[in-house]
Amino acid sequence: MEERLGQLTRLLAEARFIDLSPTIEHNMPKWPTHPPVIVDPTVTHEHDHYYCQTLVLGEHSGAHVDVPAHIISSMMDRTVDTYPVNMLFAPAIVYDLRTLDAKPGQRITAAQILQIEEQMGDRAAEGDIVLLNFGWQQYWKLDKEWKYYATNEPGFDEDAVKLFADRKVRAVGSDTIACDTPVQDGYEMKSFGHQNYWLPNEIFIMEMLHNLDQLPTRCYFAALPLKIKNGSGSPIRPTAIIV
Repeated sequence: MEERLGQLTRLLAEARFIDLSPTIEHNMPKWPTHPPVIVDPTVTHEHDHYYCQTLVLGEHSGAHVDVPAHIISSMMDRTVDTYPVNMLFAPAIVYDLRTLDAKPGQRITAAQILQIEEQMGDRAAEGDIVLLNFGWQQYWKLDKEWKYYATNEPGFDEDAVKLFADRKVRAVGSDTIACDTPVQDGYEMKSFGHQNYWLPNEIFIMEMLHNLDQLPTRCYFAALPLKIKNGSGSPIRPTAIIV
């Protein structure tokens, strides 16, 4: 055990860590019907002789994970606090979808995914975490333009969603606000991942990831959700570990 711990310590000391989360800050982008993110400097040195902020935010704020209870009414017993602490620790594979130039409301197909896999010489396997780089971080804004990110994104068609479900991946994450769900001008189209294939099969969904363009095709992914009682999901601090 001591030898293995030493090996792990050396590997981590030599590894490169990439933060895949946006900063949690006041009025950051959010799903339109979710609570706003409020960060208030409630307690200050000037008034109270120490500093402490108050946070008000929904469970699906910033980089976050969805679990089955979020969408599947028959799985209300599968909340975030029921899963092990390492639920989001696994090898990850990054799909660079930017070359597809997908538009809001457009669905990426299974054939396109297979073509990308052929080009990169790799493919998602059982237990992997799939990271989808749509190139959508460019639309992350904190000013009045934030709504475009929240109300427009490409997604996946049913066969593309099923492709990853059939391979029994552990989780799928993206740099968009709703992962596989096409959205155009605020109109939300059917999500086969949330409703039919991923969450019903306990394949977790992560959204609003950042810095996916900094990753190689393969890395190790680690994120810790908060242990929220009966949580439909949780903010996470996702990290890519490159060795």
